[in-house]
Amino acid sequence: MNLSKTVVVAAACVLGASHGFAASTAVFTDAVAVWHFGDLNSADGKSPLKLHGNVKLDVELKGAEREASLSRGGDGKAAEFAGGWLDAGQGGDGRLNLKGGAMTMLLRLRNPSGQWGPGELFCKHGGHDKLVYNLFVNGDNLGFEFGAEGQSRLAGQVAVAASSLDPKQWHDVIVRYDGSTLAMFVDGAAVARTKVTGSLRQGNTEPVFIARRGFKGLLDHAALWQRALTDNEIITLSGGEEVMKARREAMAKKIEAKIGREGLTLADQLRGARELRQRLWNDPHRPRYHLLPPDGFWNDINGTIYWKGRYHVFFLGRLAPDLPTILSGKDSDHSRETWLHASSRDLVHWVHHPPALVPVFDGTMPRGLYSGDMMDNMPVPTIIVHVPGQGTCLYTAEDDELIRWKPHPNNPVIPATNAPPEAIIFDPTGWKDGDIHYALVGNKNKTPGYEGDSSSLFRSCDLAHWEYRGPFYKSERRWTEEYMDCACPDFFPLGDKHMLISHVHRPWNHLQYYIGRFDKKAERFLPEQHGFMSWPGGSVCAPETLLDGKGRRIFWGWIMEAGPRTNGWASVATLPRVLSLSGDNSLRIEPAPELEVLRYNPRHRENMTVSGELLLKDVRGDCLEISAVIEPGDAKEFGIVVRRSPDAAEETPIICSPSAKTLRTELGKSTLDPQVKYVWMNENWAKERNLPAEKRFASEQVAPFELKPGEPLRLRVFLDRSVLEVYANDRQCITQRIYPSRPDSLGVSLIARDGSVKVKTLDAWDVSPTNSW
Repeated sequence: MNLSKTVVVAAACVLGASHGFAASTAVFTDAVAVWHFGDLNSADGKSPLKLHGNVKLDVELKGAEREASLSRGGDGKAAEFAGGWLDAGQGGDGRLNLKGGAMTMLLRLRNPSGQWGPGELFCKHGGHDKLVYNLFVNGDNLGFEFGAEGQSRLAGQVAVAASSLDPKQWHDVIVRYDGSTLAMFVDGAAVARTKVTGSLRQGNTEPVFIARRGFKGLLDHAALWQRALTDNEIITLSGGEEVMKARREAMAKKIEAKIGREGLTLADQLRGARELRQRLWNDPHRPRYHLLPPDGFWNDINGTIYWKGRYHVFFLGRLAPDLPTILSGKDSDHSRETWLHASSRDLVHWVHHPPALVPVFDGTMPRGLYSGDMMDNMPVPTIIVHVPGQGTCLYTAEDDELIRWKPHPNNPVIPATNAPPEAIIFDPTGWKDGDIHYALVGNKNKTPGYEGDSSSLFRSCDLAHWEYRGPFYKSERRWTEEYMDCACPDFFPLGDKHMLISHVHRPWNHLQYYIGRFDKKAERFLPEQHGFMSWPGGSVCAPETLLDGKGRRIFWGWIMEAGPRTNGWASVATLPRVLSLSGDNSLRIEPAPELEVLRYNPRHRENMTVSGELLLKDVRGDCLEISAVIEPGDAKEFGIVVRRSPDAAEETPIICSPSAKTLRTELGKSTLDPQVKYVWMNENWAKERNLPAEKRFASEQVAPFELKPGEPLRLRVFLDRSVLEVYANDRQCITQRIYPSRPDSLGVSLIARDGSVKVKTLDAWDVSPTNSW
């Protein structure tokens, strides 16, 4: 087996089976309603259907498909949907208005096209404040949501990847709520579950729809129960014991084949580890001195802290349960997010530790643990994190190395199910001020007048009980668009001001910040200035900071890939940056001086006049630091070119334009690889606006930057294979991914366009690697 590949299998865990199942037809006897779609009547004739649009009833199933239908209590007939839907109204005597604290829903379906459009497959809808139950498709999510009495928002939701359903096969989709747990089963397998309480919402007068809004496929039968079916009954309705046994055996072989663990000896594992190390070492784009995990994909940087003399950085990785957990029915094999952990004494050399926060593999964390932060000013390091399907959770460190973490007994301390309707429970950050704990939660707030990016403030005296205090700040359209958000927030004092930095999802993943005043009495942040740290064509987002032992505010960001993620690793952290305020309260951004220890092989030049392009023959490489002081002269624009091939077929110019007041990286010739695309508009965002594909990509990244009269340009350029960081006069920074395809694209030159400049000094160093491979 080859351990150099990590593959996620879209299979499901299978419930343990036992003997003595009730016959499938018997399971239907106490159903509230059953429809077999031979005609518009329900099985008992009390809940007839109305047909809308293109639906063909009484489709005769043949052969094995017919036998499978009959074995599950069907009648061997189906309905074929081609954009139409069925309306069951309220059912006879209003019976489709389920009551109490338990229910089960079944839909046996097949989608031959494999294409899932957004729509409701089986619902009693009317908006999230009225909805009772809804089996739906949205994007790649096949999910179920329901509303509880006395709750203004959804009580709970579970989902599985719609793409995991084989279009060539029929699938039994069953959702069960037993008063404490909401669970989804596909073909008898528990694919998702979450803890939920409450009675089903009452007063909904909306009709029950089946296959509404665009489903194109086949339905064999559908049913509703006013109780929670047993595991055995679910297995019966999914084909029975023998079918489940065969599925388990096939699944075990498939999973083992994909994850590559079956029959591995220690020698196999050592050989695989060596092969992976060699592959990573040989990758010409893998950075050598930027922080990144040993292997695999990761994303958002989270929860940084300086503790007991060490810098700690946490970030999101991926993890799936082992085979026994999957086959025992405790969880699915879907990979989900976990918190990885690295630490350093000097900001340069890093040690990778075991994962800090790992999902509980019992089906209650089907997507794992999402983004969050380390709460500031806490006596014991405390992580505040968003857990999808639950809400805001807390974990406290049990040792000074921050290896072991203990969940708060009241998790989720801010449940998503009973939060105020205007508050979006999503990425949190937090801090302690005196005896009060604050949590900034979510990327938007629905309070009228707070459209656009915002967040919601909560406070607590004991960490267990939290009070909602309202929207935290009001964004302005002079700075941001209404479609932008405030994800992965970090809020902290900076000088005599406060700073809020956040990830923005639309129209592409990027990074913004506000500097302003925190009105402690009103518990509101009042922004006074705004800026971005990434622009179209850029790659940095998901920011995080810490206050270190020297009183410095240290920043990291997640640098995304602009090329394929198929090389056994993906994503990089920025170099540590020191944030501070200038005398006019504008932002200063400097690389941490600790990085200078990595310099070797120095080269120095001074007093060079450049007109056109000057190739620096003694400065070459893909891991360099370059420092230059350039007097503008009369050139229209000027700068430094890196990763230049001898014929300039590949190159990345870094250009300052004093008249345009910009600093930019030109990407048109950064690579000859056609797979590399510099996104400035997410695919879904472009599709919503019917924009052609070429409109989604940028050919340069342009940042605002103004030289003061008589001021020279002071550049610090860090080149680390596919990562380029450019610092200008300690007040602007561009982060760029570049992927030269030619091994000779190592050249560096100075450039001046339409005039000349004087390069007062230029220093260059090779940079020593800190990554083992």
